[in-house]
Amino acid sequence: MTGAKYEKPCPRCRTRMEYRVEMEFGENGMRRIRYYYRCPRCGYRVHDLSLVVRRGNGGGVVIECEEYRERIRTAR
Repeated sequence: MTGAKYEKPCPRCRTRMEYRVEMEFGENGMRRIRYYYRCPRCGYRVHDLSLVVRRGNGGGVVIECEEYRERIRTAR
């Protein structure tokens, strides 16, 4: 069984882009997680997904999700 494979050439230099994840820690336990593609040669980025996780008023967890328009599709 093979998993999904994402491939995207860089729009600037045509090098295969790498999929990366960044996590940012904010105030009051807030976390921002960014998923994006980055070209190792020229540094160009294509944003894929952004999540914000924080505490809710009632003690629960609130998750906000933002998907970007230029999302990469699964290669078959």
